[in-house]
Amino acid sequence: MTIFSLETVPIGVSSGTASVLGLKRIKLMEKPTTAHFLFGEDCLNQCAFCAQARGSKSAPNHLSRVTWPRFSWETLKEPLRVAITQGTFKRVCVQTVECVDSQGPALDFIAKIREISPEVLISAALGPVSVARVKLFFEKGATNIGLPIDAASPEVYEKVKVGSFERAWDVVEKAAGLWPGRISTHLIVGLGETEEDAVRFLVRARSAGVTVGLFAFTPVRGTAMEKTPPPDVGHYRRVQLAAFFLKRGGDAGKIELRDGRIVSIDLDRQDLWEEIIAGKPFETSGCLYCNRPYYNERPGQVMMNYPRALTEQEAKEALKESGLA
Repeated sequence: MTIFSLETVPIGVSSGTASVLGLKRIKLMEKPTTAHFLFGEDCLNQCAFCAQARGSKSAPNHLSRVTWPRFSWETLKEPLRVAITQGTFKRVCVQTVECVDSQGPALDFIAKIREISPEVLISAALGPVSVARVKLFFEKGATNIGLPIDAASPEVYEKVKVGSFERAWDVVEKAAGLWPGRISTHLIVGLGETEEDAVRFLVRARSAGVTVGLFAFTPVRGTAMEKTPPPDVGHYRRVQLAAFFLKRGGDAGKIELRDGRIVSIDLDRQDLWEEIIAGKPFETSGCLYCNRPYYNERPGQVMMNYPRALTEQEAKEALKESGLA
């Protein structure tokens, strides 16, 4: 039987992370504040949007539009130790692919990071398969676990993923009950959902105490959805505003919907309005210190998720794009 360990399995490193660690020469428009690592390839699942999906013809070192060159732990450990101890990275994120060689090395990696620093934040992204697996990653030293559901409704889930929407939610909600404030999920906007679907998803997550990381669907060559266009920017901006409003304690009843579309949000709090006109809803959302620069877009295109604070002009433009101004 093959034994997979950190010493025998190469580790995928996001191109931005590799650049910050001095392992790749890449010109960065914005530096990542979280170090991202990928374990496994050739996923057993068949998510229609994913480069790692079974049946995908994408290059094996891709996830979304990011490349993930591979390095050994021996190559990584010293530059990573320096970056963590100097505070260059505020968080380490471990992404796992559903395959036989991902879980063991990912757990070993988390334990090694915890030896480097007892304090650094560590996230692990796992399929929402079981609460027992979540427990295993927490025991190794993870501070937060992401359980991506991705699709906003059962109908969309059935089209783009494999399995049960409600089964996935059951794992997420049970984990959130056991580890309050430490569970997150992903919502990919642009898979065919309505804005009402997205709001319903966001409300359910908030009720469970689950953090939501918003992503804009990105067509990737070689996937089943490679010819599907990304979401309309107005659609995405309205969902961003609703997500921000709900995250800041807004009343879901004040989000007005018509024919599945957000038509207004009743802002009765000055503090929320000040944050909105500063562009806060349009910054990358999800785990603390995770800015994911250019994960969903290319330099020069409309920024779906800004990896930094917006300029005054950018904030005005993003709000205008929402059509809710």
